[in-house]
Formats: sequence, C-alpha cells, structure tokens
Amino acid sequence: MLARVPLDVDLEDRLLYGLTPLRLAYAVGALLAAFALWSSPWGPAALRAVASSLVIGVGAIMSWGRWRGAPADRWVAEFLLFVARTRRLVWAGPHVPLPGRLASRQA
Repeated sequence: MLARVPLDVDLEDRLLYGLTPLRLAYAVGALLAAFALWSSPWGPAALRAVASSLVIGVGAIMSWGRWRGAPADRWVAEFLLFVARTRRLVWAGPHVPLPGRLASRQA
C-alpha cells in the first residue's frame, strides 16, 4: 500500500494576515505599546505621535520584515549573540593587592 506524505507538514501555522503566533504577538505588543505611549501625558502630542509611530514601525518590521529569507527577529538575535560573543569585559578598576603568597607571585 502506497501512501503520500503531505508537503505542508513542516510549515508554520499562519493565524492572521500571514503571521505566525510569535509574529502576531510582536504586532499586537507593538500596537499596545504605541497606544500606551500615545495615551500617557509625558510630552506634547507631536512627540508622542512620533514615538508611537516609531514603535508601530518597529513592530511592523519585526512582524512582517524579512531580509535574505530570514525573519527580522532572527537577525536581531544573531546580532546580539555576535556582540556578546566577540566582546570581552575586563575589570579596569583599582588594583587590589592580594594577601599571602599570591601577592608575592605578582611582584
């Protein structure tokens, strides 16, 4: 008995406007954050409108944005991993003398 394997088994589910659940959460989160920025009285209306528009734009890029076949959130994650792995934090504070024989080794 021959059986055909469905071709769409490994595809992600699309919920709304072609968005996966995670990408839909990005869009909804950006809309809620923009509404919170707009509703709060922290500045003049023009500044709040610009800030809200930027948040909506970033949410749209994170939801629908793709570059070279990879989604925008993967690019952000890979960039953050690159920065974390190629930078080293070095203590540059004051020198603290070590007690005992460890201090004699450094001299």
